[in-house]
Amino acid sequence: MKQRILMIGFSMVALKHYKDREDIEVYIIEEQELFEKNNFSEFESKLIKRVVFGNYIDSEDCVPIAKELHEELQFNAVFPSKDYAVRATGKIADALGLPGLKEKNARILTNKILLREACERYGIPHPRFRKVDRVDELFDFFEDKPLILKPATLQASIGISKIVSPSDIEKAWQNTTSALDNPKITVSRTINRENIVEEYLDGPEFSVETLVRDNEIIFSNVTEKITFEDNFVEEGHIVPANISETDREALLKEKHNLVEKLEIGSGLLHSEWKMQASGPVLVECAGRMPGDYIYDLISNAYEFDFLKEYSMILLQQDTHISQKAAKVSSVRYFTCPAGELKEIKGIENLMIPEVVDWSIDKNVGDIIPVVKSSWDRVGHFVVVGDSHDEVNRISNHLLNSIQFEVEAGLKIK
Repeated sequence: MKQRILMIGFSMVALKHYKDREDIEVYIIEEQELFEKNNFSEFESKLIKRVVFGNYIDSEDCVPIAKELHEELQFNAVFPSKDYAVRATGKIADALGLPGLKEKNARILTNKILLREACERYGIPHPRFRKVDRVDELFDFFEDKPLILKPATLQASIGISKIVSPSDIEKAWQNTTSALDNPKITVSRTINRENIVEEYLDGPEFSVETLVRDNEIIFSNVTEKITFEDNFVEEGHIVPANISETDREALLKEKHNLVEKLEIGSGLLHSEWKMQASGPVLVECAGRMPGDYIYDLISNAYEFDFLKEYSMILLQQDTHISQKAAKVSSVRYFTCPAGELKEIKGIENLMIPEVVDWSIDKNVGDIIPVVKSSWDRVGHFVVVGDSHDEVNRISNHLLNSIQFEVEAGLKIK
């Protein structure tokens, strides 16, 4: 008998990734507005058995719907499709008695303010912070050190502002509080918005991807992050990170502490850390699949299907996970100046065995915006090799040889 998965929200990544699996069938609860404006009805998958409408973004309307479906179908697992589905998924998992992150953790992992408060309670290293409702609170918080102001409930680096001096505060407040989410992943009804300010931490940044089963960590990977020079958007990731064993152990120790203190049940945690002289400091933590193809990088490097093993944890089935990376894998995002795209040169350079995936998401004639969030990037490529030196050499060559020509002089916001 096939295992039945209840997916909260469409996950195109998961559905495409699982397309050849014969052991599962998928039922989906999706926001009607998102279903219609993303044309999900046109997406064909033999895995999808039924789609039911229900609100889950800043809403628990989908919970009774899930309970009713469960009485009929008896699901084996409930799966969060995206960050905005984590909170509802946690409540549903608790209500149905299925593996998950638990409702209390789902709330903490979808609100940066609640996460910081949990860090205070449990002794998790974190920057000085404050919830801010008014611009004057930023002036009170400023202590001659750079600050980061950001929305507490948005993703993809949307609305992040850096404050270096008091003269930056008014502009930062306007930028952060007026930031709009990608319309493809959010709804038009009013959603709760909160803002958090915290001390800016310099230094290298890493993420730790952790699979947890029944409160026990069964796999962890450390990913090295590369960001664009003038903002906080990721330019690339490398798996596994090229760091000392001492730093790696320090990151894994703090991640273990986080999992233990939050009493994580079962699931996937993607946490981001800044390395300081005192050790790792937690920047953010999410309870869902990592973005930016990190799931593929892990699969390429460790030579096991990362998303499949994640699903097997939720389905309470045996996993087959290798703990040591056999390869190095990296994703890099193309750099492109803002303006009207006129020509793309050098695409033929991507046609080499080491490049296992690539896409260019813009066409000639498109207007390329200034990169302010992950949604503004023009495309990516994934390289797999035997060493960090090899992967970095190939990646840098490709970034230099593929050129995006735009019309100069356009005023692009």
